[in-house]
Amino acid sequence: MQHPFYGVYRLALHLGWNQKKTRRIRTLAGIHIPRPGKKHKYTSSAAAEISAPQNILHRYAQFKDKLRPQDGMDYSDMVNAEAWVQDFTHVWFEQKHLYLAVVMSLKTREIVGWRLGLRHTSELTHEALTDALSRHTSPAILHSDQGSEYLSYKHQLLCQRMEIQLSASNRASPWQNGFMERWFGGFKREFRASEYKDTSQLHEAIALHIHYYNTQRIHTALDMSPAAYAATLKA
Repeated sequence: MQHPFYGVYRLALHLGWNQKKTRRIRTLAGIHIPRPGKKHKYTSSAAAEISAPQNILHRYAQFKDKLRPQDGMDYSDMVNAEAWVQDFTHVWFEQKHLYLAVVMSLKTREIVGWRLGLRHTSELTHEALTDALSRHTSPAILHSDQGSEYLSYKHQLLCQRMEIQLSASNRASPWQNGFMERWFGGFKREFRASEYKDTSQLHEAIALHIHYYNTQRIHTALDMSPAAYAATLKA
C-alpha cells in the first residue's frame, strides 16, 4: 500500500472519494492506524548558555473565544509569521536512544533541515539549523522550546548573523510549538526504526521518510503535499 498511514480524510483526498465511502471501505479492509506510545522524558544535557527569548509567535495567537479566555488560544495564524520552528525527538534503535533534530517551515510545513545524532545537544540542533540554512532562504523568526539545546551562544550568533529573531515557547507549554509536536506524532506512528539493520540504513530511511512527507504525503491543512503547496506560493 502506497500510503499505509493515511486517515479517512487524507485517504479520501488521495482517492477522490467522499469520506463516508472511504471510511466504509477502510473498515471492511481491516485497516488500523496505530497510535503513538507514551512520550519520552528528556533530562537536560547541559546548562543553558543564554537566557530564553520571548515567544514572538505568541502575537499571532488569538483567543478561541474573547469572552471566554479560559478556553485557550488558537495558534493556527502562526503560519503567517515567516517563521521556522525546531524541536527534536528520540528514536529507539539497537537498545539505545538516538536523537532526531528537525527544522520546519511554518508557511509550507516542509521539513527544511534535520540531523540524527547520539546525544541531544546544542551541537546536534545547530547542525540541523545549518542544514536548513544551506538549502533555504533564512526565515524572519526561529522558534523552539526552552531546552538548553537551543539556548547556546553558537545558535544565537548564527541567528544574529543571518538576522533571524529567536523565539521560545513558555515553559511547560508544548502547544506553543504545536506544529512541530504534531509532526513528531505522525513520525512516531509511521516510522519503524526496528526494520533496519544498522545506523546507515536507519539514516537513509529517515531521509526517505522526510522526502516522502515533503513531496508525496497529503497534508490535511493544505490538501496537498508541503512541496506542492510551496510550489503554488512561488507561482
